[in-house]
Amino acid sequence: MENAVRPLRDAKFFLVVRFWVAPGGEQQVFGWLQGGHIAEVLRQPGFLWVRRLKLAEPDATGWSGHAMIYGIDSRAAYDRYMANSALHAKFKKERGPLEAKMRIERFAGEVDFAL
Repeated sequence: MENAVRPLRDAKFFLVVRFWVAPGGEQQVFGWLQGGHIAEVLRQPGFLWVRRLKLAEPDATGWSGHAMIYGIDSRAAYDRYMANSALHAKFKKERGPLEAKMRIERFAGEVDFAL
């Protein structure tokens, strides 16, 4: 992934990927994420920036919690990304070796209130 932090330009739509990592799985999971996956997602048209959070508390089984927040310029850009079945099949294959070390849930939406 590029070393430069992308500025938080105004995003109209967000993709949030919340995930949990098994104890001892951090090196492999973050190696995959930072070794190219995040950069590949950010190369998709309309994706502006990403931030990763470490959640304050682990889950009930001791897995560490994290979230990737992607800022996207429009719902249309998100829809194009989600319709890219070849890309998602590639990501699923890459995640295969991580299935016992990572659980994922995703949600997306647009801003409906801001201060």
